[in-house]
Amino acid sequence: MKPRHLLVLLAGCTPTAPGSTDGVSDGGTASTTVISTSGHVSETSSEATTATTALPTTTSTSTTDESTTGTTGPAPVCGDGLRQPGEFCFAPGVHLSTGPRPVAVAIADLDLDGDHDLLFADFETGELTLQTGDGSGQFVAGPVLPTFLRPRDALAADVDGDGRLDLVFADPGVGLVGVYRHVGPGLVYDPPQPVKAGTEPRALAAADLDDDGLLDLAVADESGDAVLVLLGAGGGEFADPVVYPVGDEPYDVIIADVDADGRLDLVSADQNQARVTVLLSDGPGTFVDAGQRFVNPEPRRLVAADLNLDGLLDLATASFTANHLSILPGQGGGEFGEYIPIVLGEGLYAVIGADLDGDGPPELVAVDHTQGELVVIAGLGVHDVVSIARFEIGAGPMDLAAADLDGDGALDIVTADAFGAGATVLLADP
Repeated sequence: MKPRHLLVLLAGCTPTAPGSTDGVSDGGTASTTVISTSGHVSETSSEATTATTALPTTTSTSTTDESTTGTTGPAPVCGDGLRQPGEFCFAPGVHLSTGPRPVAVAIADLDLDGDHDLLFADFETGELTLQTGDGSGQFVAGPVLPTFLRPRDALAADVDGDGRLDLVFADPGVGLVGVYRHVGPGLVYDPPQPVKAGTEPRALAAADLDDDGLLDLAVADESGDAVLVLLGAGGGEFADPVVYPVGDEPYDVIIADVDADGRLDLVSADQNQARVTVLLSDGPGTFVDAGQRFVNPEPRRLVAADLNLDGLLDLATASFTANHLSILPGQGGGEFGEYIPIVLGEGLYAVIGADLDGDGPPELVAVDHTQGELVVIAGLGVHDVVSIARFEIGAGPMDLAAADLDGDGALDIVTADAFGAGATVLLADP
């Protein structure tokens, strides 16, 4: 599949505060709605608006047939088997029937056979649906597991320490997180264990936050205006949540060492306040509020990645109602510069970081809920021109994940198409 490309010319600009009409659209879009690529499980020059980070700003675009993001020699050709910097090619997307309204996707080896499998949370049916992979990028429908009501997020992580991946989901309608312990063999799970998690748990992330060898959970409590930390107690059990107030209606939470002190921190996307809140670790499993930073209006999902390879993590947020994606350039010590807009149009819902072309720096990869497209933003901070490529996927995508699904060394993409009654698998075709 050949992408539609835009080349974005770089120019300096001053970010606009949320609520202003200067360069930021306030129009709504009808909907009903680290580099972590599998459902928030932590692994862990142009003129700029800050003095320490050379990430680009964008003011104009022009259409072109090929990407010219700093490559030399023959122009990249899709399907020739040669990966080149700036080349983004996928085979035609394959639709998977996963349920009527998948809203979250995670990629992991769920059955421990060495091949990647897929986990989806379906909001309409109130189920987790599994698809088992064969290592060639093909998938077969697996178990369907009921949740408590209507899940909004899901991840796969070994929360009981037995070497098998368990399933964890956020069920905001009942104020619970659910844990399916994997008891094997194959894909056999105990009944879901309810874990109290505030009033409206919307999003999840998992990592060992207190260095005790057990996975812990961070939960975005949307109506509670808080991030909850649930420390693992062993055996798939969790301590009572510790509440950390954040901004208005946090929609997402990620785990990453944003101040480079060797301890994992938390960042929330506060959708009703056009901000992100940074919670820095101040000891094993405890955090301190390090303040809020302005981003685009109505941020949905966010990601932390070193976009310009300066050794500092940057933040990016996808906005559903603004016409741009926002980048907060990392400055060290948990500080970030003013946000940089990348104009992409309204309707962005989720974003991840992934090195799709194998040249080192990660690209930002987002889903456009309104257009039903995958959007690849390349060249951030390392080229004179930012390349934006778009690929058609299913209707109303709300989440995505990346992994090498067919063992060819290139990252592939899976999107959860909430209005497309399934998922799209895009296999890399360099």
